[in-house]
Amino acid sequence: MLCLAPLLVACGHPWKTTRQAVPNPFYGKGRFAVVPMAFHGTMVGDITEADWMADKDAEQRQSWQEDKSGINEQFTEALMAETASEDAVVVKAVSAADAPFFIRANVTSYEPGIFTGVFNRPTVIKATVQITDPAGTVLDEVLLETAAPASLFNPSSGGRARAAAKDLGKLAGMYVLHRVRGDD
Repeated sequence: MLCLAPLLVACGHPWKTTRQAVPNPFYGKGRFAVVPMAFHGTMVGDITEADWMADKDAEQRQSWQEDKSGINEQFTEALMAETASEDAVVVKAVSAADAPFFIRANVTSYEPGIFTGVFNRPTVIKATVQITDPAGTVLDEVLLETAAPASLFNPSSGGRARAAAKDLGKLAGMYVLHRVRGDD
């Protein structure tokens, strides 16, 4: 029994809940619309995104914009795939009439990581995911964090960012299904 104790400590949800509506407004109501990811107040390492970009050339700034687009795309696709079931459906938000609930993710922290072949550090993305009503009132809020290891098979920070974003989308989808199904 003592051998299993470390495993039990790790049990639980892979998200940190900071706000949860009671009673559960999502139970049995599985239609959601996902809004494109935001990067408001994003910290890159220990500095703001603006400070990080300040010493980048035009090509590097363009690459970061492409990475942000890829992060959003991977997050959205994984979220939609994870929730595709009899219980829930997530569509891309176009208007306030798309769904009774909206999923809004904001990347709060991005660590690009590094791959040198000798010294490697993973890419880490932290995000706040909110489920709101169409007016923007926050009903649920969770904090998610994922990491993509730097390796010979994934040496670029952009590739790792997309892999981490895909994992974020899966975690967000797991949370949505958790609430729709009433799992507590």
